Amino acid sequence: MADLTVAQQIDQLNQAKQLVLQDASFYPQIIRGILPIAQKAEPRLRSWCATFLADGFASAEVNAGERQVLAVACLHTIEILFEETDLRVLKNLIECSASIYPLIFKHICANKGDKETLHKLTAIKSKILRLWDSGSEGIKLCCIKFVQRVIAVQTPGTKDPRLADSSDVSLTQVPIDHPLIPHTVLEAEAQGLLDRLLSVFYEPKINESSISATLYAAGILIKTRSTIANKILARILAFNPLTAQYATADPIRLKLELRFIEKNIRILLGNVLKTSHIASQYGARIQQYLAQLVQAKNFSVEELVRKRAAESIGSANVKQQRTDSLGVSTPPAQSGQLSYAQLYTLIDPSLPLTTFDVKTLPHEVAIEIAIAGMNALSRQMLDNAIKAVRMRYNKLYPPPVVIRIEESSTDSQTVPATTYVDDDDDDYEPDYEPDYEPPDVIVAPSFTPSAARFTREVLVDQKQPVIMDQKAAITKLLAVDELSYSDMDSEDGRYQDMSIDSDAFVLPQPKPLNQAERLELFQQTIERIFASGNQFRNTLFADSTKKTGKDIADLNNVAVGGDIWIVLLSRLGTRGLSSQIKNMAEVELKQVSLVMAQYIREKLFAHVILDFRARVDIAITWLNEEWYNDKMTLRENQAIGDGNGDVTNGTLSIENSPYVQWASKILDSVIPFLDVKDRVFLRFLSDLPELTPGMISKLRTLCRDPDRSKLGYLALQYLVKLRPPVREYCLELMESLKQEDNSLA
Repeated sequence: MADLTVAQQIDQLNQAKQLVLQDASFYPQIIRGILPIAQKAEPRLRSWCATFLADGFASAEVNAGERQVLAVACLHTIEILFEETDLRVLKNLIECSASIYPLIFKHICANKGDKETLHKLTAIKSKILRLWDSGSEGIKLCCIKFVQRVIAVQTPGTKDPRLADSSDVSLTQVPIDHPLIPHTVLEAEAQGLLDRLLSVFYEPKINESSISATLYAAGILIKTRSTIANKILARILAFNPLTAQYATADPIRLKLELRFIEKNIRILLGNVLKTSHIASQYGARIQQYLAQLVQAKNFSVEELVRKRAAESIGSANVKQQRTDSLGVSTPPAQSGQLSYAQLYTLIDPSLPLTTFDVKTLPHEVAIEIAIAGMNALSRQMLDNAIKAVRMRYNKLYPPPVVIRIEESSTDSQTVPATTYVDDDDDDYEPDYEPDYEPPDVIVAPSFTPSAARFTREVLVDQKQPVIMDQKAAITKLLAVDELSYSDMDSEDGRYQDMSIDSDAFVLPQPKPLNQAERLELFQQTIERIFASGNQFRNTLFADSTKKTGKDIADLNNVAVGGDIWIVLLSRLGTRGLSSQIKNMAEVELKQVSLVMAQYIREKLFAHVILDFRARVDIAITWLNEEWYNDKMTLRENQAIGDGNGDVTNGTLSIENSPYVQWASKILDSVIPFLDVKDRVFLRFLSDLPELTPGMISKLRTLCRDPDRSKLGYLALQYLVKLRPPVREYCLELMESLKQEDNSLA
């Protein structure tokens, strides 16, 4: 092959590969033949050889004895190939190393003086462990498989010869007096790798791929290594996927990862229960854990975010340091302007909780957190907090002096001319002493005008003299309240007539709103509508487990009437704002209405996706309104000659309409989360007013999934029987799926 080009060499190698696939007995001959080619510097040749070696040692058709000899012969070539940086080459090399590690280990057990082979194997293992730390996500997943194989080899297996598998390689096969691989060192390394493997369950930000790969590896170790099965199961049963922190921030991906992890754990523990020695010890705990995992299957992202927010705030409150005797932290008061948040904040400003933006929480979540916090507080702590805020407020804004003028109903009561108030006079001590210093009060003497009895308070500055006669006090009162009195008798100080001159009050016109203010008020209104609708349904079905079947049916009837807000929003986002757009002359107002309609659609979409199974009726109602509005719009455009709709057998085409856009978006978001038992999806398809070829094609993903293909084909069968307009599209999809299956066979 020295005179051939790289392409010609790859063609000959592919021919050899086809020969091996037809007759596996050629594997040893071809593997030995490609070893010199793999050591060349050409990247394409190295990539082909690495792939062939990984496939060859993973094949079970090669004799075990020949595989061990070939593994020792390939060790030097594999060590050279690890110099490559191509990810595909590294993945194949790691998989090949996982296959040959037990074979090399068994060879070293039988050959106590083969230090060179042990040195090469140790070098390859060190390189793979370094890649486990610094490699990409795909490389790390391959490293997990290799680490699982190392742990299995360096851990004692079963000691009963009747149960031992001849192909299983473990630490039990290593002689006690082996000079190169001592028992204690190998077993300690295996325990360290196991701890590192299981640490993925306790990472600050976990990744679904790493969790799934670890669960696959753990299943094999539990089945084959009973000495470490208890440790692995304890770590898995302590892991709660609902409270874990995930690396992704996308709500859709988060829900998908949660579902995958729940499914993998359920499959693993279900298989563990079939193992007799494990089921007898952990059967009850596993059953209880599986019952709790059922909650994760239908757990909405909205509830997940709410639970995390409550836990983060609760943990911060637990760690809060109380720096004063009141039980709350009282930072020094600031001078000048002070916001309400600064006035009522009683925690230490250095705590991380002070940087949390409460505005990011939905209103109902913030209310629930506040109510839960109030219920958790003791009466003493609440009183201390109120007292701290009151003291801070009085320091910032000292209370003013108050003059209280009272009138007595007795006309013969004498009125002294002057009243003196002494601030130092504390002869009178009331029985009740408030926990704050009350403001100074100046009580003017009673007087007896002929009008009805009245009481007024006049606020004066603390620096004003506190000596005031009766006439001056009355004059001050009249000046403040802008009251006009007439016919005053100067001799006895009485008023013969009293009248109030007040002009008619006219409410000022509101200031005009700009585009941003309109959008903000509109969004707040929509948010309140959604919050009220959710609160109504949650309150209606509270404690539904205690109600009878008739009660549930009655509640459903009431809920249908309560969901009228969905119809309101659907029509507002389609026909309501569309009619405004047609009648608007200003370009700015048209843009505002378009943004409002889009905002309503996005809110409805997010509301439906959060819990599709329970809100499928909302989705159907909304999409029917969208379809009707699209039909009416296309018909009007056709009537005036301005639209793009065309007539085909009396039916208007809406291929690019908002209905198709949002219905397709719902299908794309729902299909990844469907389960084979989700018959509500069939109802959703049946109630859609129109199905396009693009919507039908989205069922391909469902039909290609082995776990959910039954639901996909059931949906196609239903549409073929009961939806004649889309029968042709469904049959074409089923035919293409059959052709794909035949091509893969």
